[in-house]
Amino acid sequence: MSLKTRCPACDTVFKIVPDQLKVSSGWVRCGRCAEVFDAASHAAASDDASSWPQSKPPETVVTSTTVIAKDSTLTPKNIAVEAINTSSAVDLSPKKVQDSTDLSFVRVAKNKAFWERRRVITSLRAACVGLAGLLFFQVVFSQRNHIVAANPALTTTFESICQAVGCKIEPFKDIDAFKIDSSSFQKSQVTSSDATQAEIFALKLSLKNNAELAIAMPAVELTLTDANDKPVLRRVLLAKDFGFNVDTLPASGDWNGAMTVALTPSVSMAPITGYRVLLFYP
Repeated sequence: MSLKTRCPACDTVFKIVPDQLKVSSGWVRCGRCAEVFDAASHAAASDDASSWPQSKPPETVVTSTTVIAKDSTLTPKNIAVEAINTSSAVDLSPKKVQDSTDLSFVRVAKNKAFWERRRVITSLRAACVGLAGLLFFQVVFSQRNHIVAANPALTTTFESICQAVGCKIEPFKDIDAFKIDSSSFQKSQVTSSDATQAEIFALKLSLKNNAELAIAMPAVELTLTDANDKPVLRRVLLAKDFGFNVDTLPASGDWNGAMTVALTPSVSMAPITGYRVLLFYP
């Protein structure tokens, strides 16, 4: 009994032999439209040689062997499946037969069939949803302080979540939101104490919060310079050093702070002639 297979793409019918199916694991490529398909699933019987079209046959590796059908029902599909699964003494040397794993169109067809499986597609969709959820959680986690500052009603909710995951809600930090409206560093008086003389300076600072949110108060770096504008002393000052005991500055709020700075000059220290202030978050 001869076998034939029908291309599912162009409906062209080709004559096949069991050896072709066995070598390529049932996969063939249509010689007319180049569609790759499983020939066994489209196998049918025909003894009429005149019914075969005059077209290029499916591409595969042909070997000479005899296939013995073990199924008592000799249907074309049984013969095709038997040809694929039956092992026989075939010369598989590289010079005569190309292994099915080396058939590029077979590999392409198998890969395409794998990714088109419903289970694979469902798994990929689930993975995409899971990754999107994880990304959303990471964004919310990293921006939690900003979200709470913009929506104070969510404070209790985020605090409950942080208790579960081990984080905490802090005042939102945005150093670019602050502007130094004015500052001054002036010598006020000299106090004598035994053999030493301490120079007293008054530092005044005025800040403006340009954001529409309450922003965490920054620290102030005070740098004292000499006549050549070289740093002589540096000191980090916090808001509480100015007597400001609130962690945040309200939206569009102003802040004015003042404090005294006592310096004890030494022989190695150059005279203080200037200063710089810089805002930052420790």
